[in-house]
Parts: sequence; structure tokens; C-alpha cells
Amino acid sequence: MTEDAGHPAGLLTDAEAEQLADAEHSLADDPELRAQIRTRLRATLQDCSVLYPTLPEEDLAAVFADGRPERTAEVRANTQDALGLLTLGMLIGGDMIETRLQDTIRSAGVSYGEEIKIDVELYRGPLPSIEEFAARIRKEGLNEQTFELFEHFLQTPNTNAAVLDDIVELMGMELTPAEKKELDSARKGLERSPQTVVTDISFIGGDRESQ
Repeated sequence: MTEDAGHPAGLLTDAEAEQLADAEHSLADDPELRAQIRTRLRATLQDCSVLYPTLPEEDLAAVFADGRPERTAEVRANTQDALGLLTLGMLIGGDMIETRLQDTIRSAGVSYGEEIKIDVELYRGPLPSIEEFAARIRKEGLNEQTFELFEHFLQTPNTNAAVLDDIVELMGMELTPAEKKELDSARKGLERSPQTVVTDISFIGGDRESQ
């Protein structure tokens, strides 16, 4: 699909990936590239509908569990970003996220040789303001939402820097001047905040174990 030597065949060429990540470049200036990416993304989703029922398990294992820790960490991070992209698409498209996730995980579990019982329930609401976020941390402490919201406000233009500094302190983070400068520079350039990705996990279920 791509022609750049050294770049894996995929949605993007090296040049396109660099362009997307360039904080000084706006995709609004390149409607042709955006149209190409949309076409490729739709085609990739169609490819998944072919690969899911047909790709042998040993080929999946070669991608997701090839035994090299550095490759495993990379694949897990890529997988979470892919899930994030698909979830965002379902939100935008008004899809039935709970049903979609439950059916998908159960079906994949059967294919893997396990019966997985799952009950997904989403609690949806508007994002808090940064002041409300800081007040929540003071009252309730840190929880599973803290880092995602922190990254959101970190990437939001014109975020109240004083409140953000208070949040950093509430989170128990001690930053050097260089790290503070890096945080300041991170507040621009992306459509949405990057995900916090945990890659080093262990799961034991039935008689299968994965690291």
C-alpha cells in the first residue's frame, strides 16, 4: 500500500507519519492526504473482516507473542492505540459500544478456547473543567481516570498553567526545570492526547498463561 523503502506496508508512509506528528503542520492544509488516509482506513477495517475469521492462530502468535520483550511491548502499545481509535470511531458513529465490546470479547474467547463472561457498563458525562478536576483530586485522591484527564488538560491549548502546576503537585510529581519545559511544549500539535499504555502485564486464565 505504501512505496517508501524501509517503511512497513500499512496505512501511512514514513513521510505521512512525520507530517501527521509535526506540530507545525496542519492537516487542514492537505485535504488530499486526509482523503487518502480515510480511504485506506476504511479498506483496513474491511481487511480485518477478512483476517479475523481466516488468519491462522500461529500467524497471530507471530505478531502478538513472538517472544521478544521489546517487540511485545511495542505490539501491546500499538494494540491499545488501535482499540482507542476504534472506540473513538464508535463514539462518533453512535455505535452500541457495550454490546460491541461484549460480543467481540466473547467471540474471540471462544476462538481462543475459553469461555469469557463479561458485562460492560459505561457511565458517560461531560468532561470536568480543570478547576473541577483539581478539586476532585483534592477530595477523592487519584483514581483510574486521573492520568487520562491529566494528559487531556496537558494537551489542551490555553490550559490554566497555575492550576496544572497544582495538579502536578497533587499527583506527587516532582519535576525538574527541563521536565517542566517539556510539559509546556507538549501542550500543542496533536488532535488528542496520547494514551498512557501499560505493556508489562501478566494474566493467568484457565490453563493458558500470557506475559
